[in-house]
Amino acid sequence: MAEQFSIQAEKREALGTRVSRRYRKAGKVPAVLAQKGAEPLHLLIDAKEFARLVKKHARIVTLAHPAGSDKVFIKEVQYDHLDEHAIHVDFTKIAMDELLTLDVPLLLKGKPVGVVEEGGVLDQYIKVLKIQCLPDAIPDHIEQDVTGLKKDVKFCIKDLRLPAGVKALHDAELVLAIVQEHKLEEVAPAVVAPGPLEPEVIKKEKDEEAPEGAEKKPEAGKKEAAPEKKEKEKK
Repeated sequence: MAEQFSIQAEKREALGTRVSRRYRKAGKVPAVLAQKGAEPLHLLIDAKEFARLVKKHARIVTLAHPAGSDKVFIKEVQYDHLDEHAIHVDFTKIAMDELLTLDVPLLLKGKPVGVVEEGGVLDQYIKVLKIQCLPDAIPDHIEQDVTGLKKDVKFCIKDLRLPAGVKALHDAELVLAIVQEHKLEEVAPAVVAPGPLEPEVIKKEKDEEAPEGAEKKPEAGKKEAAPEKKEKEKK
């Protein structure tokens, strides 16, 4: 069963973004308590105290406030841009006979026989379980012993041993973990295709004769001789 937590809240006198910034600088976190059939309460809680609850994975808290004391569920927490400090918290008042749906960590304990004796590796696919239970039955986490898990045997939702009053909201055949051998694939060396060959440059010899029928160009600096005039035929 989860540890019991409590926190003190004070009434929030003013609303607005600028006012909220001043509260946060003073070490307070704005919060809202939602209640069925009643107006929500705007509250302030101590930032350090709330951080302590979050560190201990608190979900159900006894919230003492100016209007009384209630068992509440931490419904949502908004954090700053660095995801370090809470800037707003939403609480929901709950009844002890009301079923809650929430996520809890799944921890696998022990070295499977498939790892120790068969050379396999334990692969865990699901690390957070969605469960349903009453407020007084919320576990901090779900812990499972997998010492007897053999190689190539699937560990599924149906194999879980859940605490009393806790129901897993997943398909019974969902695979949580398996011990299997990790084979290293041999990668063939890349074959580099030869690049295109450069065309061979053939230089013409100076005294190379021009092909038949082609006119030979005059050498530089010399003028081409004028064609001889034919004598007119005597009539």
